[in-house]
Amino acid sequence: MNINIDTFNNWALLDKDKGMERGHASSVSKIFEIFESESSIINIPFKFLDLGCGNGWVVRKILENRNCTYALGVDGAPEMIKKARNLDSIGEYLNINIEDWTFNKDYDIIFSMETFYYFKDLESVLKKVYNNLNDNGLFIIGIDHYLENKPSLTWDKEFNLSLNTLSINDWVSKFKISGFKNVQYIIHDKKEDWNGTLILYGYK
Repeated sequence: MNINIDTFNNWALLDKDKGMERGHASSVSKIFEIFESESSIINIPFKFLDLGCGNGWVVRKILENRNCTYALGVDGAPEMIKKARNLDSIGEYLNINIEDWTFNKDYDIIFSMETFYYFKDLESVLKKVYNNLNDNGLFIIGIDHYLENKPSLTWDKEFNLSLNTLSINDWVSKFKISGFKNVQYIIHDKKEDWNGTLILYGYK
């Protein structure tokens, strides 16, 4: 088990997943507003993938949309997936290290909250995401750890994590290099010294 998965597995045992859900609720609501603005995606039947799903709360939220025909949550922490399965009998959940996983379906929306800066081989995961999106599919992530958000730069030592620290421009560039089109970003919920959540998205 890698250091990040081990940390989050312990957090699940300590019920810290509930605090993560509360802490990220505003950013995820903003991401859902972006889904709404892309009405061609969620107003017709669509398939959804959550990479780093934690206790499955976003999968449960997206399944409230009657057009969601399939939703899968993937997470490396077994205790997180155990919680997700206990809370939800409709969505599907898979416990595997995302970097080792070969995606099994084509999706219309691939989503991730607070996960992508943990990957050692970010380019490989981005390529897998691109290859497993349907044409015109949406890939969207929210991250709080990036170069411009100074309070997040100590998280590796503070929380026992291994982090991949990139600037906003680096993230945009990596999306584009991986093939995503119309790449856009917004900063959500900026306050005082906290730069806010970087919400980044692009299309196949």
